[in-house]
Amino acid sequence: MKTTLTISDDLFRQAKAYAALRGQTFGNLIEQSLRKAILDSPSSRDLSKHWVQDLPHLSASAVADLGRAVNAPDFRTVEPEMWK
Repeated sequence: MKTTLTISDDLFRQAKAYAALRGQTFGNLIEQSLRKAILDSPSSRDLSKHWVQDLPHLSASAVADLGRAVNAPDFRTVEPEMWK
């Protein structure tokens, strides 16, 4: 995915040089830095381990109802135009 970042010229030059000295691209440095920042954050560690517990617990009949609804002939996907 491509995106645009707004960072200071000085930080960009430092990061570009840092990446070059390690034989990696600037984009790769940014991606690795973001991954490390997210994985190292306490809230991320907690969420990554316990997110499943926060999901609603459905009864067997509710799961069956959901399966029937999704597999029904009149079930359709939500098209982007429908969100407008």
